[in-house]
Amino acid sequence: MKVLIVKTDNSVKATQIFTHTKNEVQWADIKKLLTSNAEPIYLSRISRLAFLYTMYAEKGPSERPLNKIATLLLGEADRVIRGDVVITRTDHLGFGAKILALEDNEVEKIVEKMSKLAGGKIEVLK
Repeated sequence: MKVLIVKTDNSVKATQIFTHTKNEVQWADIKKLLTSNAEPIYLSRISRLAFLYTMYAEKGPSERPLNKIATLLLGEADRVIRGDVVITRTDHLGFGAKILALEDNEVEKIVEKMSKLAGGKIEVLK
């Protein structure tokens, strides 16, 4: 199972991650992938009924580099994402929501949507 890491240099990497019961990822494992505290942001632009996606964006000073791909995924004209992000799936929104890893076909579909939004092919680094 994997999570997607979108860096400020516009690189995208599908990273293998250790999961627990029913594909669940621990919050501590997400925090290890980012350099500072993270806030969860629901990605309504790419989510569907059975697939709710969440982006964990680094909180921090406004001088952090702009993450163009993550900002496009957010789809809010008045908000930008700065710093690296991790994309996962969730079982529901709100209190008690679980963080779930992505399956290979989900990674492909998310990267396709990223490519469409960015106006060019995005390659997933190994």
